Amino acid sequence: MVQRKSSTHYVSVLLRHARSIGLDVKKILEETGIPVDFGEAEEAWINNELLANLVKAIWSGTNNETFGLDPTPMRIGTWALACEFMLGADTLGALFRKGERVLSYLAPDSAGLKIHHEGSYVVVMPQVYLGERDPDRFLIEFMTALWHRFPSWAIDERIPLKEAFFSYPEPDHSHFYEELFHCDVRFQQSACGFMFHERYLKRRIARTLVELEAWLRNSPADLLYMPGRENSIQVQLKASLIEIAKESTRYPAFESLCRDMAMSPQVVRRRLADEGTSYQQIKDAVRCETARSLLLNPENSIIDVALGTGFSESAAFSRAFKKWTGESPAHYRSSRLET
Repeated sequence: MVQRKSSTHYVSVLLRHARSIGLDVKKILEETGIPVDFGEAEEAWINNELLANLVKAIWSGTNNETFGLDPTPMRIGTWALACEFMLGADTLGALFRKGERVLSYLAPDSAGLKIHHEGSYVVVMPQVYLGERDPDRFLIEFMTALWHRFPSWAIDERIPLKEAFFSYPEPDHSHFYEELFHCDVRFQQSACGFMFHERYLKRRIARTLVELEAWLRNSPADLLYMPGRENSIQVQLKASLIEIAKESTRYPAFESLCRDMAMSPQVVRRRLADEGTSYQQIKDAVRCETARSLLLNPENSIIDVALGTGFSESAAFSRAFKKWTGESPAHYRSSRLET
């Protein structure tokens, strides 16, 4: 089974907070199975289940679903009760209306929900504590992700976001936001939240109360999960292009492949740069592998191989092939076919 990954940035944030409010961090690490050195790591990746264990440990240690970050506690079980109430809705629109209503009764004033329309888009704004007790803005990230991922789970379909926005200056880890929300992200706005098209409000609720119990048990792991971290981006892109090359000599636009992976082009470019490559390099590698395979069949002429790898004439193909391999196509073929 593929392991999902989350950033150790969140481990560092939660452990710093746990230490600041007097929780026994050494005991928490022992109970959750998180390596001690992960408590200081900001740019590594951790099994999602370990992060979920940490979230639950701090919930238990504080008896507070806002981790003790909000001065006004939210009692353990509040969110589960709200989810049970919301899941009684028929549609996504009704679910959000129920969410507004139930939190107005159950949650502290700093932990509600506001929803309104802007043209054909729905604006969802979690009401979350943003004071000095939470300098890393963990609570707003967590709750904003929750208000996107729980409704998506409820209709069994990821709701594509037009934009996410936040009221504070861009943090050092801002690149995580695009991976969490898969959309353009803006900072120093008048409020915090996200937007999606109103047509999703008509989606029917697909989940049951029986399924809710399992979702709540696993949800801490899923909320801060960053899709795509279980495999390198270049591996995913290369696999897609190899399959496409079997059927066509034309490669799709980069933006189209990003949509297929449910990730923004900006995130994919940055991830590729982290891995020391680019889309063009991956595409060239696939074309080179395809050309090598075609050249080993003596019935294919050089122009056939050129056309089969997306070139319109043999001279351009020969120049590219020599750049990739250091050999001309003719020399590559003759040296491999010699007996």
